[in-house]
Amino acid sequence: MRKIIAILILCSFALLGVEPIYHDAQAYLEGMAFDDAPAYSRLPRQAEDLTRKAVWDLSRNSAGIAAHFITDSKEIHIKWEVLNNFHMSHMAGTGIRGLDLYVKENGKWSFLGTGKPYKKINEQGLINNLNGETKEYMLYCPLYDGLRSLEIGIDPEASMKKVERDKKPLVFYGTSITQGGCVSRPGMAYPAIIGRKLERQTINLGFSGNARMDSEIIDCIAEIDAACYIFDCFPNMNLDMIKERTEKELKKLLEARPNTPVLITPNIMEESGWFNPKVHEACMAKNAEVLAIYKNLKKDHKNLYFIPFKKIEHVAIEGTVDGIHLTDLGSSRMAEVMEKYIKKLIK
Repeated sequence: MRKIIAILILCSFALLGVEPIYHDAQAYLEGMAFDDAPAYSRLPRQAEDLTRKAVWDLSRNSAGIAAHFITDSKEIHIKWEVLNNFHMSHMAGTGIRGLDLYVKENGKWSFLGTGKPYKKINEQGLINNLNGETKEYMLYCPLYDGLRSLEIGIDPEASMKKVERDKKPLVFYGTSITQGGCVSRPGMAYPAIIGRKLERQTINLGFSGNARMDSEIIDCIAEIDAACYIFDCFPNMNLDMIKERTEKELKKLLEARPNTPVLITPNIMEESGWFNPKVHEACMAKNAEVLAIYKNLKKDHKNLYFIPFKKIEHVAIEGTVDGIHLTDLGSSRMAEVMEKYIKKLIK
């Protein structure tokens, strides 16, 4: 009898310290629009020979990619290795190289935990002591670094399956702000916030400093069967570039996808622009040109829409790290404005 009791006690201790079973996150991913893209990347392989090197290198950042799954596990762990172990002076490492986990309960998404990147290869428990009920989770990947590998650990007795979307995605094309600079963690990038609000997969084609309406990138965007295309690229374009490329490239997309709404977002105002006349004038001149192009295209393309500058003029105020790149506050403001427009367009 004593032997039996001793064995039971040992088994109980073993169960308390049981190791999670890890699953390759690639089986659960969304946010990748191209089947032939490299692992955790955002453009198809053929784009490497077609795009500028800077754009291709940025496409290897995993911004907007997420593991979307259902499990009844009581604990969730992660292991991940980043490509570059990239650092920036004005953005938290948790946003650049980390991950964050959300859970949906009663129709609402809630933040659960952050994977903190201490080195190139990391391992961390994100949450424990869950009640074991089957729930839906979203694990967002790094914004400004790529991934060599990502594994999700759950209880040995728990199950796990991918969530399959039945609605078309939202496609965001834009700058460092779209990519996620400089929020504190991946789930706070404004495309991710909008995706949770509207229950849509989001494709984040934000390319830091390099959203310049490149023709080959617009061709890639046109390949995606989307619910809506959102353009927030103009901060990376000077006035001459806007005049040269915007109407031509938008017209190409509108003709390729005549039944899909395209939403244009003008430049937000840098915080210094309210005090520096040159900054203010440059921003308003670019916005005036974008508005004129929109009005001209709208005559023949009814599925083109525009967010007025007055709707987003407040976004950056006390909402940036450096006057232009958004904090979580600024990103939340941007998402709030965009969501209202997108929600109407995708009904």
